[in-house]
Amino acid sequence: MSVLFSLFPPVGFGKHRLLLSSARRMAARVLLAFSFTLVLTGRLWADWPQAAGPHHDYRVAGQAAGSFSVAAGRNVVWKSPLPNTGESTPVVSGNRVFVTCHAPVTSDAEAGSTILGICFDARDGKELWRREIPGTRVTDMASGFSDNTAASPVTDGKHVCFVNVGGAIRTFDFEGKLAWKYDWVPFGRHHARQQEPILHNGNVILLKTIADDLPAKATTKGGAKPLGRDRRYWTRLHAFDLKTGTIRWVAESATSVHSASQWNRLPDGTPGLLTGRGGGHQPPEEPYGLSLLNADNGKTLWDLPISGYSAHENGVWQGRRGYCFVKMKHYQVDMLSGGLLNPVSLTDGVAVTRMVDNRYQREVNTKMPAGRKNRPITYHTNLLVGKYHYFRTFQGHFLGRIHVESGKVEYLQVPVQRVRESGGKKLLWKEARKNEVRNNDGYIVYQDKRATLSGWGHVSAASPVVVGDLLYMPTMIGMVYVLRWNSDQLDADSLVSISDLGPAGKTWSLSSLAFAEGRLFARTQKDLICIGSPNDSE
Repeated sequence: MSVLFSLFPPVGFGKHRLLLSSARRMAARVLLAFSFTLVLTGRLWADWPQAAGPHHDYRVAGQAAGSFSVAAGRNVVWKSPLPNTGESTPVVSGNRVFVTCHAPVTSDAEAGSTILGICFDARDGKELWRREIPGTRVTDMASGFSDNTAASPVTDGKHVCFVNVGGAIRTFDFEGKLAWKYDWVPFGRHHARQQEPILHNGNVILLKTIADDLPAKATTKGGAKPLGRDRRYWTRLHAFDLKTGTIRWVAESATSVHSASQWNRLPDGTPGLLTGRGGGHQPPEEPYGLSLLNADNGKTLWDLPISGYSAHENGVWQGRRGYCFVKMKHYQVDMLSGGLLNPVSLTDGVAVTRMVDNRYQREVNTKMPAGRKNRPITYHTNLLVGKYHYFRTFQGHFLGRIHVESGKVEYLQVPVQRVRESGGKKLLWKEARKNEVRNNDGYIVYQDKRATLSGWGHVSAASPVVVGDLLYMPTMIGMVYVLRWNSDQLDADSLVSISDLGPAGKTWSLSSLAFAEGRLFARTQKDLICIGSPNDSE
């Protein structure tokens, strides 16, 4: 209760008297989740070996801090400086944290090709080793859509694989000894911001062009255009043996650079990858739509062409059902046959909780404006948990969710930024402060001015994560909205905190959070951060 009152001191809430009982119910559910996990695994928490976590779905049982502030030093266990900006999610295994960043610069810089793979001690944040990973493509740093550090590391507990999206793979053991490497020339300027490497059956599955003999000019938009849209320039998922670097398979169906493929299992146990094609700048892979691949061999289980489909989303699915956004409608996907089912409007007949005259008001069966862009979500912010499909809106600053069984759509307006200053705290609702996007040495490290904006709308955003009953939704300016995802309705009482990864206007991050041993791990353009468990003193 105190958290919500501190967030919105002038705002009157009608349901705060229910928060105490809600907290007790939440504590009981967390205890049950702890017990279940302990019975299955013999331990309370698993490692976070890839961007999507131990179960490939950005979700894990356990309990993490529901409120924190790196700007105020609250609930921060340690913070370690990074040599330059980067976008990858930190992954955690065996008391090691692995992350990538661009190679250091000695002045303001807009672009680079070489990245670093760095290993830290998860207990105290001490840097243990770093390795250079040269790329074949120069790309702008701190882009809101991708840079060479966008792919997160993957680890099997013995090896760690770093991917330079600019055309290089380096795999090391935990002491930093090189196990294998692979280089290629990427095609085109636009590349996979959210196509995170996937760990499956001893393989690391990642996205690259089929052709291995492209000229260096093919890495630029201007150099790639004359080559056309031939299939040899398409990007497909490739499975590399994590220990040896041998290519085990190449996917039959293509994947566009905008899509975020996701792993899960069909009811008969078949491991699958839901992947997509489409999106901005007319990616060459066709037909636009979705495909389900067998994760063991890359064979196509089905293809689903979808008119007007944009692949700027996570391919969420579980069992017999998948879910996707097509313009301003939400669809279910039959994962057995590959067909669209049960369209639901994201604008008509919805419930909206918004701030009106300094108070939250909830309207039901109302209309939500589509906005001039007619796009449903801030890219890649969708996550499936329980019976809910969560996302951030493209237009305005609303957290949204769809009840996948009933089709009920709900929205909650949130401040775009929380500012901590010496005189107190304030909430900004319409526009965030311009971000300076400087690295730890004080150098400006971006080219595209959109990197200085709020991180809502036209940006390839970081994916949210779920730990137990809490959903953590990060933004590019370092805000983290913490929600009780299983609340009966999405309203002000669902919001546990608006936490931060650093000072307003000086914090930039396009990385998801990770969770291991009761603690959250995050990174910004300046720091690697360990956030305490609920039992740590603040």
